[in-house]
Amino acid sequence: MRKLITLAILVLLALSIIACGATPTPTPKPLPTLPAIKVSNRVVAEGKVVPVKGAALSFQIASSAQAQGTVAEIPVNVGDSVQAGQVLMRLDTKQLELQLAQAEANYAAAQAKHAQLKRGPTTQDATAAQQAVTSAEAAYTNLLRPPQNDLVALKSDVEKAKAQVDRAQAAYDRIGGDSNPFANMTAERAALQTAWLDYQKAIALYNSRINPSDAQIQQAIAAVQTAKSNLAKLTPTVEDLAASEASVNAAKAARDIAADALNRAKLVAPFAGVVVAIEPKVGETVAIGTPVVRVADTSNFQIETTDLTEINVVNVKEGDSATVTLDAISDLELTGKVASIKGFGENKQGDIVYTVVVKLDKQDPRLRWGMTAKVTISK
Repeated sequence: MRKLITLAILVLLALSIIACGATPTPTPKPLPTLPAIKVSNRVVAEGKVVPVKGAALSFQIASSAQAQGTVAEIPVNVGDSVQAGQVLMRLDTKQLELQLAQAEANYAAAQAKHAQLKRGPTTQDATAAQQAVTSAEAAYTNLLRPPQNDLVALKSDVEKAKAQVDRAQAAYDRIGGDSNPFANMTAERAALQTAWLDYQKAIALYNSRINPSDAQIQQAIAAVQTAKSNLAKLTPTVEDLAASEASVNAAKAARDIAADALNRAKLVAPFAGVVVAIEPKVGETVAIGTPVVRVADTSNFQIETTDLTEINVVNVKEGDSATVTLDAISDLELTGKVASIKGFGENKQGDIVYTVVVKLDKQDPRLRWGMTAKVTISK
């Protein structure tokens, strides 16, 4: 009986649990472990093949006053090997040669003038200049204080002229003078007029010697000053020598500038290499500063990136390994290392990009200047 009661209680308890909908709590299972996310250690950029030693050459002076020149000679061809200092192209230099000749003449003239100034005057020049001063001073003194003998002679001329007038007047009066209806046609009237004019001239000369005009006095003073100035110029002052030397230096500088302009009218190879491009032809005009010849050492190329942005360049450092592939040579893969990173960024289509230079571990004879490349830089 007791067993039946116990069994009944258990049945009732089970039914009660089912009625309430209770379920047992499951034991939690551990979550699976996920692999860690790895950050890529590679930087990929576009690049181009450039020579380690390469130059785009342009003229820096024109063959005329304009900012352009005419090509007169191109003694090399594309593909030629050239040595450092070898002439690659020349402009027409006729105008520059004339300018140099004129500058050299001006320089020589300035030197000669300076040398003569330093030597001082010759004895003959000094004597002539001193005599000119003495003569001018004597003329001035003679103008203000004429010698008595001159005055006596001039007065005598006045008296002689007056006597001639009197004699002519007497002869004219004997033929009736002005009352003679034919007086104007007579020789006596003509003689009287001539005598009268001579008399007036004699008086004028006498009066000018006694009372010279202001114009005469000023002219005499100016003559004295000019003669003294010419004499003083024969002995140069310190300032004169300094000014003359400055003129020589200026003429020399002008000569050197003209010579440099003529020298710059030719392009020479800055180093030994190969001519890889020639833009103009003989007879064509070229603008100053525009590249016309390109020279490169084609035995040694490197890679320069063209689109490495400021976001990625911070993940690159010198010495990082790099792998290079080229669009033009699909079967070629080159390795190298980052040799340098340009410190200045340039704006390229709104992005700031930095140039990274990759030095290649080995060269390939198929490489050409300007080929496009893909650069993968690994830390």
